[in-house]
Amino acid sequence: MGTDGASVMLGKKSGVVVRMAEETERPYLKAIHCSAHRLELAYKDSIKDIPIHQKCELLLTNLYLFYKYSPLNRSNLKLAVSIGKKAYVPSRTGGTRWLPHTKRALQNFKAGSESIVLHLEQMQQNPSKEASAKARNFLKVIKEKQTDYWMHLMMDVVNTLSYLSQAIQERESTTADITMEIESVLLTLKKYKTRYLILDSVLLFK
Repeated sequence: MGTDGASVMLGKKSGVVVRMAEETERPYLKAIHCSAHRLELAYKDSIKDIPIHQKCELLLTNLYLFYKYSPLNRSNLKLAVSIGKKAYVPSRTGGTRWLPHTKRALQNFKAGSESIVLHLEQMQQNPSKEASAKARNFLKVIKEKQTDYWMHLMMDVVNTLSYLSQAIQERESTTADITMEIESVLLTLKKYKTRYLILDSVLLFK
Protein backbone atom coordinates (compact mmCIF):
# COMPACT_ATOMS: atom_id res chain seq x y z
CA MET A 1 0.00 0.00 0.00
CA GLY A 2 1.53 3.28 -1.15
CA THR A 3 1.16 6.30 1.16
CA ASP A 4 2.91 9.55 1.99
CA GLY A 5 5.86 9.45 4.37
CA ALA A 6 3.98 10.39 7.54
CA SER A 7 4.76 8.16 10.52
CA VAL A 8 1.05 7.81 11.23
CA MET A 9 0.81 5.93 7.91
CA LEU A 10 4.14 4.06 7.87
CA GLY A 11 4.53 3.32 11.59
CA LYS A 12 5.68 -0.30 12.11
CA LYS A 13 3.76 -0.79 15.36
CA SER A 14 0.53 1.19 15.05
CA GLY A 15 0.63 2.83 11.62
CA VAL A 16 -2.53 2.92 9.50
CA VAL A 17 -1.24 0.25 7.11
CA VAL A 18 -0.28 -2.10 9.97
CA ARG A 19 -3.72 -1.69 11.52
CA MET A 20 -5.44 -2.27 8.18
CA ALA A 21 -3.44 -5.47 7.73
CA GLU A 22 -4.52 -6.63 11.20
CA GLU A 23 -8.19 -5.62 10.84
CA THR A 24 -8.57 -7.23 7.39
CA GLU A 25 -6.43 -10.26 8.30
CA ARG A 26 -4.04 -9.58 5.45
CA PRO A 27 -0.51 -9.96 6.87
CA TYR A 28 0.93 -9.62 3.38
CA LEU A 29 -0.21 -5.96 3.22
CA LYS A 30 2.94 -3.83 3.42
CA ALA A 31 3.50 -0.07 3.50
CA ILE A 32 5.71 1.75 1.01
CA HIS A 33 6.46 5.45 0.71
CA CYS A 34 4.85 6.53 -2.59
CA SER A 35 7.55 7.15 -5.22
CA ALA A 36 5.66 10.10 -6.73
CA HIS A 37 5.47 11.74 -3.30
CA ARG A 38 9.19 11.10 -2.71
CA LEU A 39 9.90 12.78 -6.05
CA GLU A 40 7.90 15.83 -4.95
CA LEU A 41 9.83 15.99 -1.66
CA ALA A 42 13.19 15.63 -3.45
CA TYR A 43 12.26 18.48 -5.81
CA LYS A 44 11.25 20.75 -2.93
CA ASP A 45 14.39 19.91 -0.97
CA SER A 46 16.68 20.60 -3.94
CA ILE A 47 15.49 24.19 -4.48
CA LYS A 48 14.62 25.37 -0.96
CA ASP A 49 17.96 27.19 -0.36
CA ILE A 50 18.36 28.83 -3.80
CA PRO A 51 17.75 32.61 -3.45
CA ILE A 52 16.70 33.22 -7.08
CA HIS A 53 14.17 30.40 -6.86
CA GLN A 54 12.67 31.86 -3.68
CA LYS A 55 12.48 35.23 -5.45
CA CYS A 56 10.73 33.79 -8.52
CA GLU A 57 8.37 31.65 -6.46
CA LEU A 58 7.43 34.70 -4.39
CA LEU A 59 6.80 36.62 -7.62
CA LEU A 60 4.47 33.90 -8.94
CA THR A 61 2.65 33.66 -5.61
CA ASN A 62 2.19 37.43 -5.27
CA LEU A 63 1.00 37.77 -8.88
CA TYR A 64 -1.54 35.00 -8.24
CA LEU A 65 -2.85 36.77 -5.12
CA PHE A 66 -2.75 40.16 -6.88
CA TYR A 67 -5.21 38.95 -9.52
CA LYS A 68 -7.17 36.40 -7.47
CA TYR A 69 -8.48 38.90 -4.92
CA SER A 70 -9.15 41.76 -7.33
CA PRO A 71 -11.87 41.31 -9.99
CA LEU A 72 -10.83 44.72 -11.37
CA ASN A 73 -7.23 43.59 -11.86
CA ARG A 74 -8.39 40.38 -13.57
CA SER A 75 -10.72 42.30 -15.83
CA ASN A 76 -8.04 44.84 -16.80
CA LEU A 77 -5.55 42.03 -17.43
CA LYS A 78 -7.95 40.42 -19.89
CA LEU A 79 -8.42 43.79 -21.61
CA ALA A 80 -4.64 44.04 -22.02
CA VAL A 81 -4.57 40.83 -24.07
CA SER A 82 -4.24 41.26 -27.83
CA ILE A 83 -7.35 40.50 -29.89
CA GLY A 84 -7.56 36.85 -30.81
CA LYS A 85 -5.30 35.69 -27.96
CA LYS A 86 -6.28 33.81 -24.82
CA ALA A 87 -5.98 35.53 -21.44
CA TYR A 88 -3.77 33.66 -18.96
CA VAL A 89 -4.39 34.60 -15.33
CA PRO A 90 -1.53 33.71 -12.91
CA SER A 91 -2.20 30.54 -10.92
CA ARG A 92 -0.82 29.34 -7.59
CA THR A 93 2.42 27.38 -7.32
CA GLY A 94 1.50 25.49 -4.13
CA GLY A 95 -0.99 22.75 -3.51
CA THR A 96 -1.28 19.08 -2.69
CA ARG A 97 0.64 18.23 -5.86
CA TRP A 98 3.59 20.61 -6.10
CA LEU A 99 4.95 19.65 -9.52
CA PRO A 100 1.67 19.90 -11.48
CA HIS A 101 0.76 23.17 -9.70
CA THR A 102 4.21 24.64 -10.33
CA LYS A 103 4.14 23.49 -13.96
CA ARG A 104 0.78 25.17 -14.54
CA ALA A 105 1.89 28.38 -12.79
CA LEU A 106 5.04 28.57 -14.95
CA GLN A 107 3.09 27.85 -18.14
CA ASN A 108 0.49 30.53 -17.36
CA PHE A 109 3.20 33.07 -16.53
CA LYS A 110 5.15 32.31 -19.70
CA ALA A 111 2.06 32.39 -21.94
CA GLY A 112 0.60 35.51 -20.31
CA SER A 113 3.75 37.50 -19.54
CA GLU A 114 3.19 39.98 -22.41
CA SER A 115 -0.29 40.97 -21.19
CA ILE A 116 0.82 40.94 -17.52
CA VAL A 117 3.68 43.35 -18.28
CA LEU A 118 1.37 45.60 -20.32
CA HIS A 119 -1.22 45.70 -17.55
CA LEU A 120 1.38 46.42 -14.86
CA GLU A 121 2.90 49.22 -16.96
CA GLN A 122 -0.56 50.78 -17.19
CA MET A 123 -1.03 50.37 -13.44
CA GLN A 124 2.07 52.45 -12.73
CA GLN A 125 -0.09 55.46 -13.64
CA ASN A 126 -2.73 54.42 -11.08
CA PRO A 127 -3.69 57.26 -8.67
CA SER A 128 -3.41 54.76 -5.81
CA LYS A 129 0.15 54.87 -4.49
CA GLU A 130 -0.10 51.33 -3.16
CA ALA A 131 -1.27 49.92 -6.51
CA SER A 132 1.36 51.77 -8.54
CA ALA A 133 4.10 50.71 -6.09
CA LYS A 134 3.08 47.06 -6.41
CA ALA A 135 3.10 47.32 -10.19
CA ARG A 136 6.61 48.84 -10.19
CA ASN A 137 7.95 46.15 -7.87
CA PHE A 138 6.46 43.36 -9.97
CA LEU A 139 7.87 44.84 -13.17
CA LYS A 140 11.32 45.26 -11.65
CA VAL A 141 11.55 41.53 -10.83
CA ILE A 142 9.90 40.36 -14.08
CA LYS A 143 12.30 42.35 -16.27
CA GLU A 144 15.47 41.12 -14.57
CA LYS A 145 17.53 38.79 -16.79
CA GLN A 146 18.09 36.42 -13.90
CA THR A 147 14.32 35.99 -13.49
CA ASP A 148 13.83 35.12 -17.16
CA TYR A 149 16.78 32.74 -17.05
CA TRP A 150 15.54 30.91 -13.96
CA MET A 151 11.92 30.68 -15.16
CA HIS A 152 13.07 28.95 -18.35
CA LEU A 153 15.28 26.55 -16.41
CA MET A 154 12.46 25.67 -14.02
CA MET A 155 10.05 25.17 -16.91
CA ASP A 156 12.38 22.58 -18.42
CA VAL A 157 13.10 20.84 -15.12
CA VAL A 158 9.50 20.78 -13.87
CA ASN A 159 8.22 19.51 -17.23
CA THR A 160 10.69 16.63 -17.13
CA LEU A 161 9.89 15.71 -13.52
CA SER A 162 6.15 15.93 -14.20
CA TYR A 163 6.43 13.29 -16.94
CA LEU A 164 8.23 11.02 -14.49
CA SER A 165 5.60 11.65 -11.81
CA GLN A 166 2.82 10.74 -14.24
CA ALA A 167 4.64 7.55 -15.28
CA ILE A 168 4.99 6.51 -11.64
CA GLN A 169 1.27 7.04 -11.04
CA GLU A 170 0.11 5.05 -14.09
CA ARG A 171 -1.66 1.86 -13.01
CA GLU A 172 -0.13 -0.11 -15.89
CA SER A 173 3.46 0.99 -15.14
CA THR A 174 5.84 -1.80 -14.18
CA THR A 175 9.04 -1.54 -12.15
CA ALA A 176 10.98 -1.84 -15.43
CA ASP A 177 8.96 1.01 -17.01
CA ILE A 178 9.61 3.31 -14.06
CA THR A 179 13.31 2.42 -13.97
CA MET A 180 13.62 3.34 -17.66
CA GLU A 181 11.78 6.62 -17.06
CA ILE A 182 14.10 7.49 -14.16
CA GLU A 183 17.20 6.78 -16.29
CA SER A 184 15.78 8.92 -19.09
CA VAL A 185 15.02 11.80 -16.70
CA LEU A 186 18.51 11.66 -15.17
CA LEU A 187 20.05 11.87 -18.65
CA THR A 188 17.82 14.83 -19.56
CA LEU A 189 18.64 16.69 -16.32
CA LYS A 190 22.39 16.20 -16.95
CA LYS A 191 21.93 17.74 -20.42
CA TYR A 192 20.07 20.70 -18.90
CA LYS A 193 22.84 21.14 -16.34
CA THR A 194 25.49 21.35 -19.07
CA ARG A 195 23.38 23.60 -21.30
CA TYR A 196 22.49 26.07 -18.56
CA LEU A 197 26.04 26.17 -17.20
CA ILE A 198 27.23 27.20 -20.67
CA LEU A 199 24.45 29.79 -20.94
CA ASP A 200 25.31 31.08 -17.47
CA SER A 201 28.93 31.59 -18.54
CA VAL A 202 27.79 33.49 -21.66
CA LEU A 203 25.51 35.76 -19.62
CA LEU A 204 28.32 36.57 -17.17
CA PHE A 205 30.44 37.99 -19.98
CA LYS A 206 27.67 40.05 -21.59
